[in-house]
Amino acid sequence: MSDIKTRYRYGKRDGDGRTPVYVDGAAEPAGHVKKVGRGSHAWWAAYPGDGATGTAHTLKYEAAEGLVRMIDARASTAAEIERRRARSTQAPAGWRFASWTEIEREGYRQARPVHRAPYIYGGEGERYPDSFADQPVTLTRIVRLHNGCVVVSGTEPGDRSPYVLLMDRAHAELGALVREHEPRHVAPGECTGCETDGPLYQAGTRLGCATCTAADLGLSPADLPAVAADDDGAVWWAIGDTVRRAGEIQDEDHEPETGRVIEIETFVDERTRRIAVDFGDRWPVRWHSAGLAPVA
Repeated sequence: MSDIKTRYRYGKRDGDGRTPVYVDGAAEPAGHVKKVGRGSHAWWAAYPGDGATGTAHTLKYEAAEGLVRMIDARASTAAEIERRRARSTQAPAGWRFASWTEIEREGYRQARPVHRAPYIYGGEGERYPDSFADQPVTLTRIVRLHNGCVVVSGTEPGDRSPYVLLMDRAHAELGALVREHEPRHVAPGECTGCETDGPLYQAGTRLGCATCTAADLGLSPADLPAVAADDDGAVWWAIGDTVRRAGEIQDEDHEPETGRVIEIETFVDERTRRIAVDFGDRWPVRWHSAGLAPVA
C-alpha cells in the first residue's frame, strides 16, 4: 500500500480559510481542512457537504490524512455491500436459488431455506443470505400474509420438532436453495425407461416416471415434486389481487361482489391453495383457487 502522505494534495485555500484536499488524483475534493482555533484540536477535517460533519485534529496534515482514511472506509463499506449483494446469486455447488413462487408452482417438496438473512447495510432494505438449512427441509405448507411475510412449515431429517420459519418480505425475496437439477413434473405419460404409465418428470433432457427419475438422481420418489390436484384452478393468485366468487355473472342490475386476496396458504403435497379473501365482511372468507374468478 502506498504511503498515505503521497495520496493527497492540497488545493487553493478559499476566502473562508478552507483548503480543499484531493485524494488519489480525484478531480473533486474529498473534503477540506480548516484551522478553527488553537490547542490540541485546532484543525477540522470537513467531509463533503455542508462542512458540519468531520473530525478534529491537532495538525493540518493529520486532518488531511483523516480525509484519506474516510475515503478508504467508504470504499471498504461499498465493497462489502457489493460482496453481500452478490451472495444473493452465489449458490453452493450442486444447488441453485429458486423463488418461493417457483417452489410453490413446481411443487418442490425439498428446499434449504435461508436461515440467517442480515440486512446488506443498516437496519432496513435488502437482505443477503448468510446461512442456509444444513439439510433439505421437507416442505408441507407455505403461507403468504398480507404484510409480505411468508411462513414455511415442514420437517427436518431425524427426530426433530416440526420445522417453522417466519420470513419478512426482504427475507422471503431471497428464495431458497433447491437442487441444481431439481426434476419438474411435466405430464402423465409412458416412461421411456420402464414403460409404465403415470406422472412423468423431466430431469435435464430425460423424461421418466417417479421411480426411474428418483433412481437416476439418487433420491426417494417421495422427494420428487408433488403433482398438482385437478381442481387447483387455472389462476395463480397473489396477495392484493381483486377477485369475485366463481359463477357470479355481471349484468345491468347486478355487480359481482368483489374482494381482495389477503392471505394464501399452499399445501405442498397436494399442490392446492386456500385463498383468504376480504369481501368487506367482519371475517375473511377462505376459498380454494377453483372457487374464485378474476375481475375483468
